[in-house]
Amino acid sequence: MNSIAVRAWYVSTARLLELVDSKQLVPEMRQALLSPDSNSSRVLLANALGPRLIEYLQSANVLPLHSLAIAGQLRPGIPFTYQGHFYGKGFGASNRTPHVSLSENLVDVLSGKKLVVNFSKSGIITDTAYTRLSGSTNLFAFCSVTEISVSEVRAVPYLVGDLVERVSGLDLPFTDQLRLRVQDIDQFEGIDFRQPVSKAEFQRLKNVPERVVKELFCELLGEESVPKDWGGEEADLFSSNLSVNGRKSVAAFLLKGPSRFHEMTPADCGKNGDQIYRLFNSPAEVFVVQHCHKISPAVRKTVEAFALSKYADSCRYTFIDGYDTARILRAHGRL
Repeated sequence: MNSIAVRAWYVSTARLLELVDSKQLVPEMRQALLSPDSNSSRVLLANALGPRLIEYLQSANVLPLHSLAIAGQLRPGIPFTYQGHFYGKGFGASNRTPHVSLSENLVDVLSGKKLVVNFSKSGIITDTAYTRLSGSTNLFAFCSVTEISVSEVRAVPYLVGDLVERVSGLDLPFTDQLRLRVQDIDQFEGIDFRQPVSKAEFQRLKNVPERVVKELFCELLGEESVPKDWGGEEADLFSSNLSVNGRKSVAAFLLKGPSRFHEMTPADCGKNGDQIYRLFNSPAEVFVVQHCHKISPAVRKTVEAFALSKYADSCRYTFIDGYDTARILRAHGRL
């Protein structure tokens, strides 16, 4: 059976012990947290702490940074998770100071601010971690906000590592398991997603209402009716008929038509991107974001953050941008 875990590179044992009831831990894990400096403790913390941490994040409903920012709930003392790009500073062999940092611009959700995570080298578990945390890198971090200024969100970490799915003894990047290729959706079988879309075809999307896309998707999904739009829906389309490589799945769709014919940003997804927040409140397994134009990296990162926060390998997400929308419409004579 596959399991979601964190391969730890840095652990603050003192902060983690403030969160968890050590009496509920197995004796070996409790001893490793209380005495983390031995080689056996470091190996245990690096490899065995991850599944316990995932259980805690789920039970405590610890939300991703993007979700808290969208909801306006980011403030000092709030714990959060973050998965994505960091720039690690201070990990070089020539650096003799005891402290290091990870930072990243938050332009996608908090314009003008960057996330800065400061911590001590004493919590770094292995020598390999120095390479993994240094420079431009992608990491998972479980942190607590310490300060929010005009330009920074400062935080301290409980744990920094790699979010992985353990499959037959191998640790695979969990983010790779969540991404779904649109061509793997059975309803789009037979469409060549490698075929170019001409400029003229792309521009014709300006004149294709969102309703036409919804009607086609409902037809392909075998839905009896096309749901009407209303302001408070969690999803524009919800279906239990979507299938991926022969396996049926429940899917929720966020659809965006040509009323804003430009690259989709979080601002196009409701106030503070709350339509993405509502989409992931749907009881779905596959989450689809469709737009008649390009989809910005900021939207993609936000969707990935929400998908990751479910910590379930049954959750998948995909994007259908304007180019893929044109290919689907063209294949069915709607463009």
